[in-house]
Amino acid sequence: MHEVIRCPVCDEPASSAACVFTATPRTFAGKSFSIRLVRCRCTHVFRNPSPSWEELLDFYDDDYHCFTTSAAEAERIERWIEQRRRDGRFNHVPIVPEGRYLDIGCGTGDMVAAMARLGMEAEGVEPSRYAVEKATEAGLKVTHGQLHEAAYPAASFDAISMFHVLEHTPDPVGVLRECRRILKPAGEIVIGVPNFDALVFAIVGKHWIGLQDPTHVQHFCPESLRVAAERAGLAVDRIETESIPEHVEAELAKWLRLRFLVPQRLTLWTGALKGLSARIARKGEGTHRGDSVVAHLYASGHC
Repeated sequence: MHEVIRCPVCDEPASSAACVFTATPRTFAGKSFSIRLVRCRCTHVFRNPSPSWEELLDFYDDDYHCFTTSAAEAERIERWIEQRRRDGRFNHVPIVPEGRYLDIGCGTGDMVAAMARLGMEAEGVEPSRYAVEKATEAGLKVTHGQLHEAAYPAASFDAISMFHVLEHTPDPVGVLRECRRILKPAGEIVIGVPNFDALVFAIVGKHWIGLQDPTHVQHFCPESLRVAAERAGLAVDRIETESIPEHVEAELAKWLRLRFLVPQRLTLWTGALKGLSARIARKGEGTHRGDSVVAHLYASGHC
């Protein structure tokens, strides 16, 4: 653990950031981590003190939840592919026929596989050796390592995506600058991160999956993601938030189990929360308080 001296987004002294969340120390992989989140005047929230990347590597093994795709999720991806083939976008990302696509932090390669099927020259980069091996076994082009280690040539990609990755990195602005460097002049970057201002977080509190201690060291809201993008030299086309009702339902069911001992499987099986979850999702999106922030970014001057 180390003390963060300056805000990772706006570079203001971290000493002026106000504490907004604390949790009792927890033990992961035999290591104890204290959880203290502070909010800078630029609206960005970050862990301080924060674990180093080396300390976090132990958590990205074959048990990491993002490295498994359920049968239901696989079926949903198949439906999306057929729907988005006509729409020109898949999971917010533009489909550029025969163009080059990169997914950063691609895990086992679901997005890489989908975009390849949709006609793009698709590849990924991923720091987990286990995930890279699984992707390679599936015939996908995935590079092992962090983005800067891949050393892609400048102006290489027509489309770049980074979903639920930026919150894991100690230097989000540096990562976005590297994205800008490897993006073609007319290309687009799509970033997705948990929304610290999410309505569902206000309801379930410390049980919110977006906190994901200890691997989430950055916590964005729409405004702080805009600040990070602009500091990296990227132009912001639009920033929106989204909520998937099924995800809201799972969050509420987990909260009821942990807070009131209501069996989670029973709650989900009966569908008792479906209507409420749909209303919360709609309200979240309508007030910029959806579960996730999604930003569409371009090289400056090409918006």
